[in-house]
Amino acid sequence: MGKSIASRFKNIDIAKSVLLSVVINDDELSLEMDFFLEPAHPDYEEPGEGEDHCFHPGMLKFAGISKLSLERAVDGAGTGRRFAIHSFNIEGTRFDMDCEWGAIHLQARSIRVLTE
Repeated sequence: MGKSIASRFKNIDIAKSVLLSVVINDDELSLEMDFFLEPAHPDYEEPGEGEDHCFHPGMLKFAGISKLSLERAVDGAGTGRRFAIHSFNIEGTRFDMDCEWGAIHLQARSIRVLTE
């Protein structure tokens, strides 16, 4: 039996994480992230000098997408390469995120969290 959705995000604070890019391929969506890891996460490292938190590269991968809505921000917010996350919700197969990049709403058969 696979891991529950909630357990996949254990010790990762998505609201404090940062979106780096959005990639769409066929029925798959990948969100390249800098995950904010909590100390209990297996990939956690003590922050270096001048750093306050542990950020770790990774991805959110969604496959078997049946519904997808991407609403790209047009007001110039987040024009850099790192996009702050304002809200994040995952419920069953539904995923919703609002961030400086824009809004992402989808329904997918598979949701994976990958840390590099």
